[in-house]
Amino acid sequence: KDPKLISHPVVVLFSDLIWGRLTQWFFLLGRIYFLFTLLVFITSQSILSHLHAGYESFEEHIAIFACRLFIYLGSMCTLTYTQIRLLVLDLKTGNFTRIGGVPVPAYLTNFQEGGALVLVIVLILMCTQEPIFWCATNQDGDFPGSGLFTTSCPEAKSHKDTYSVFCCIAMLMYFALLTDFTIFSMRVSAFLLVCFRVISELGLFLMAMAFLVLAFATSISSLNHSLKDFAGVDRGALSLFEMTLDMYPTSHFEEVQNQGWVLAAVALFVILVSIFLLNLLVAQLNQ
Repeated sequence: KDPKLISHPVVVLFSDLIWGRLTQWFFLLGRIYFLFTLLVFITSQSILSHLHAGYESFEEHIAIFACRLFIYLGSMCTLTYTQIRLLVLDLKTGNFTRIGGVPVPAYLTNFQEGGALVLVIVLILMCTQEPIFWCATNQDGDFPGSGLFTTSCPEAKSHKDTYSVFCCIAMLMYFALLTDFTIFSMRVSAFLLVCFRVISELGLFLMAMAFLVLAFATSISSLNHSLKDFAGVDRGALSLFEMTLDMYPTSHFEEVQNQGWVLAAVALFVILVSIFLLNLLVAQLNQ
């Protein structure tokens, strides 16, 4: 887990020998299939549905259905089988790791397998909300976009938003699991390892930022002022969070300037977050 050690010439040479003469082709076959699955998923969710304005044609309906059927059968079922096999293996051997006192199958401590489990769950939820399935009994009804494998029926309307959220999460998980391809370069692998090592520092920074946002939002809401952006803890927290991300409208600062105590609290918040915490994070990452 040491980036310097993994980049040592001896380790690099030994890894290249094992990789080039033993495991390369087995790994490539599995990863190429996974990459092909991702391309099919992108085609069905992000390309075919946005080729033109309006409803999809009959041919596009067929293509979208074929792609999604492949995802559910060729990816979801395959990943589910792998997860069940690994779970049964850990149960038989009693191979568990305690996380926060809770026993967890050891295979889930691996990022790829843990991510694959999340992907399986999201794909199953996607399948339950699939608009094509909800329209199966009303494909030829009297509504725009009707036809074989349509997704525009009234029955599917209430499920589309939920389906799209699961689709977005699944897309991100597919790309996250592509980090396996970093094995082709020890330099990229070392970079990825460094990224994982600094996640804990980033998490501490986000916790400190959330603490300050909550503290100042409650404090400002207790002041006597007439600012709508800070009328309540929820609005105040949102406004302070926007300031942290530099998304707060500049025109609204004019109203803040007219409220002396609010301006002082906001100024102190900006100093603590934008100057102190950010520089502290940079210092921690440079250790």
